[in-house]
Amino acid sequence: MRTGLPNARGRKRLLGALSIDALGTGLFLPFSILYFTATTDLALSQVGLALSIAAFVRIPATAAAGMLCDRFGARTTVIVSNLAQAVGFGNYLLVNSFGHLLIAALIVQLGNSAFWVAYPALVHDVAGGENQEPWFALITALRNAGLAVGAGGASVAVAVGGTNGYTAIVAVNALSFAVAAILTRLDRSGRAPVADIDETPERASWASALRDRPFLGFVVLNIGFALLSIAFVVAVPVFLVKAVQLPQWMPGTILAVNAVLGAIGATPVVAAITGRRRDRTLITSQTIIGLGFAAVLCCAYVPIAISVCLALVAVVLVTTTELIQGLVVPSIVNECATGPSRGRYNSLYQMAFSTGDIITPVLMTMLLAHGPAATWIPLVAVAALDMVGIRLIASRLPALRHRIGRPNRSESDTSRIIEADGL
Repeated sequence: MRTGLPNARGRKRLLGALSIDALGTGLFLPFSILYFTATTDLALSQVGLALSIAAFVRIPATAAAGMLCDRFGARTTVIVSNLAQAVGFGNYLLVNSFGHLLIAALIVQLGNSAFWVAYPALVHDVAGGENQEPWFALITALRNAGLAVGAGGASVAVAVGGTNGYTAIVAVNALSFAVAAILTRLDRSGRAPVADIDETPERASWASALRDRPFLGFVVLNIGFALLSIAFVVAVPVFLVKAVQLPQWMPGTILAVNAVLGAIGATPVVAAITGRRRDRTLITSQTIIGLGFAAVLCCAYVPIAISVCLALVAVVLVTTTELIQGLVVPSIVNECATGPSRGRYNSLYQMAFSTGDIITPVLMTMLLAHGPAATWIPLVAVAALDMVGIRLIASRLPALRHRIGRPNRSESDTSRIIEADGL
């Protein structure tokens, strides 16, 4: 496995489902607000209000999705999530009032919440509970490629078709979720390992997850991870144009580079980190993203040409961190959980990102108003605090000490391995 990727033979339907799902999302995401202003009589403020109200349902929906996943299984939950989003986006085609938009958006958010809870648990099942990072790397590459192709296709559809192009985007997106549900249902790979049932006879409950203090500490740590990741998308484009006076095309270029690197970078990243301890790899990831925000800060104090170069360096560093975390963190969450409660554990993890989605835009808006240093130095400090937190939690969270892409070993076995953590 020189590339760090797993053998995907027999899983083509599932991989196809996840790619098609992402393709549809990529089609709609860049035009999610513009679609309604172009095809309905709703005011921009009404569209924004409906979508914002629907977004707030994510936290309770995420908790409910965890219970659904534990009760019916990850695969069934992914299928239900795809069908819900197919219905929601199908209703977007018929929206003619604020109430209809709100209901359709709520259905989409419920489906989306269920997907992100069940998806990591499904990958755990596909991987047989071992060597999960290579599977996350493969699926991440496929999904990012789907998002990139979808975004490009959407731009062409709107440019050529105008209002009809918007309608086509939503129709194809709804169809993509329906196709993804069918392919996921037809796929036969990745049934839950029998060991999960034999070794954890207890019933699924919130009590076991909420009593797991080391894991809850890791969840809190992930709020910091989420804040840094979301801050880059929310604040860097505004900062570069408004404060640094870079050209208007720069934000789009940065987001495009981020998407391309997300698609092609997963393979070399997983190859580079395979065999290394997860805690040390995550500490390295926070060092990398800290350097990325330091580069953004420096953009404010150097000539324009150098600022452009530093901005591109920053996006490479931040994307590398996102890839590392996207491969390693879900694997840790899956291993912390008992089989019957894996959905609940993943829902707690996803709540960290929902919290980040809520607080980051407000926080970054406040920081941007106080100048470059006040904006980016606190984020570098958050990365440093994350490193300290990882170090402290690792001693109490065995899954955080396991080696990436390797079968889990006991501490006594691990101590015999020659240290090779040069990251």
